[in-house]
Amino acid sequence: MLALHFVPIFKDTGLIQAADEYREIWKQGGAAIVQAFEKVSGLSFTEERIGAVVYEGVSFSGRSPNDIMKLRASYPYNTKKATLVHELGHRLLFGIDGKDLNTDSHRMLFLILYDVWVELYGKAFADEQVKVESSRKGLHNYEEAWRWVLSLTREKRLKMFRDISEIKEVSKK
Repeated sequence: MLALHFVPIFKDTGLIQAADEYREIWKQGGAAIVQAFEKVSGLSFTEERIGAVVYEGVSFSGRSPNDIMKLRASYPYNTKKATLVHELGHRLLFGIDGKDLNTDSHRMLFLILYDVWVELYGKAFADEQVKVESSRKGLHNYEEAWRWVLSLTREKRLKMFRDISEIKEVSKK
């Protein structure tokens, strides 16, 4: 199974506690997270181990396999769960969500992320985390991406995801 290793960036009580929370989320639900992604996406994780630094900054999946993932320490517990799943989703899509076919990586991810959240934690959780992500401003227009993705039916989202991922898999070879 995929192994995650969470480390606080500094020996600070708040960061240590946040790393412990992420560790507990993974311990309690890591197998279910992997299973939900594989069920919804039809893809499998290729990485065996991922290092995750817990700090006070923007969460980030890393740029490629073997790159460190970064997770924000101060999120509420449910947002930590949602963020861990979000960043793992980007890692699942490494090599598939590139810019070669002009597919925005968040739109690509969101085609499956909502359904993964529903599978793991239920519709109310997924709807709440869409609101949380939609309120973020800055690097990406999450609100627009979520509005577009959720205007599609589940079936259309999954078909679009599978069509894009198949095209991108072929284009990598």
